[in-house]
Amino acid sequence: MPQNLIRLKGAVQEYDWGKEGSQSMVARLAPNAIGGEFKLEESKSYAEVWMGTHQNGPAHLFSDPSTPLLSVISSQPKHYLGEALLRKWPGTTHIPYLFKILSCQKALPLQVHPDKELAKHLSEKDPEAFVDPNHKPEIAVSIGEPIDNGAWGEGIAFTGFVGFQPIGRIREYIKSIPELRGALGNDPVAELFVSCKPDEEKERLKQIYSLILRRPQNEVARHVRSLVDRIGEGDWPSDPTSKELGRLVIKVNEQYPGDVGVFSTVFFMNFIKLQRGESVYIGADEIHAYLEGDIIECMAISDNVLNVAFVPPEERQVDDFLRALTFTARDKDHWLLRHESYSKSKEGKTQVYAPPCEEFIVLGTSLGKDGMETLDAVGGPTIGIVTQGRIRVIVGKEREELDTGGIIFVAPGNEIQVEHLEWGTEGEIWWASTVV
Repeated sequence: MPQNLIRLKGAVQEYDWGKEGSQSMVARLAPNAIGGEFKLEESKSYAEVWMGTHQNGPAHLFSDPSTPLLSVISSQPKHYLGEALLRKWPGTTHIPYLFKILSCQKALPLQVHPDKELAKHLSEKDPEAFVDPNHKPEIAVSIGEPIDNGAWGEGIAFTGFVGFQPIGRIREYIKSIPELRGALGNDPVAELFVSCKPDEEKERLKQIYSLILRRPQNEVARHVRSLVDRIGEGDWPSDPTSKELGRLVIKVNEQYPGDVGVFSTVFFMNFIKLQRGESVYIGADEIHAYLEGDIIECMAISDNVLNVAFVPPEERQVDDFLRALTFTARDKDHWLLRHESYSKSKEGKTQVYAPPCEEFIVLGTSLGKDGMETLDAVGGPTIGIVTQGRIRVIVGKEREELDTGGIIFVAPGNEIQVEHLEWGTEGEIWWASTVV
């Protein structure tokens, strides 16, 4: 008989932007997320836990680490993925999303994820770098503790750069910050951007952003240093918005000295600040660079990315990056993804984050100190990870007891019951699922 409830062994990814050692949520979850083989090293940067079937970090059975989840699904795809999902994506044996915990202490590469058409082209051109032909819309949900001792605002637990700012703000920065104009080489493109009409804005933004990304790195670095020095000497406006900009310049430059990303994030992109439980949605072809904090991340199953800053020059893919971007400027509120009570929650203890894509939703179940919850069945596969407490998961006659970090797979068509087992402590489990 095929199982409906399977404990999983996830995959830990180490990148230099991840939090170090026991400071990382990823490291704290890892003993139960991947098992006894995990040995904490305080000098290592633990960036992500992956939960899914993507080849760059596939999940395995916790009880049999030599068996990939993909092989179990492939043995009976109708049972493990559901008939409705197979009608939508005929022939697949993959879970259509990639579920992650991410823990970062400094800026991730300034990046964009290509849409399906460009992803297919890139995968055909360079299959080693682009291992799949899929797009990668994603959401990020803040789940960590407040950062920087509240320096970014009360309760702020995650920060990052998302999307282009409204054109008017970028225009004012170029007009008022001589170091930024200098980094642009005093090129006529800058004046064309500053004076452009509304119907020209998208094209002029593309021109000026292309210009700064292609400027000689040594020239950009010289102007970054000049700006950092000026801010450090106090020759900088003291209003709250300007003070925040100055802090961002200093912070990002400390992480990546002289990098073009100092200018191309702080003065061109929206700076987002999320409290715990708040989230953003980033579609394919949209620019972003997460900065600091712990998040739940979920995306369509893909690992495709194009980087242009906060990476070594030889890893920058400027032409394809510019080809992918939408160059649509919007206020930061556009990127926020609202959550609401989940209609399939029987006890009202689960919130749903439902982005405008067909591959996934994310659910957050907060059990409090003595809670229980029941979730009605859905037509696609579900993966959950315990982020606080000790939780029992029950599906029919099957059950698993999971400590913090434990990961579980639930086959489609099954009601899920969860029960918090540690009285007096908080219990929390996050889920990704496909609703078909």
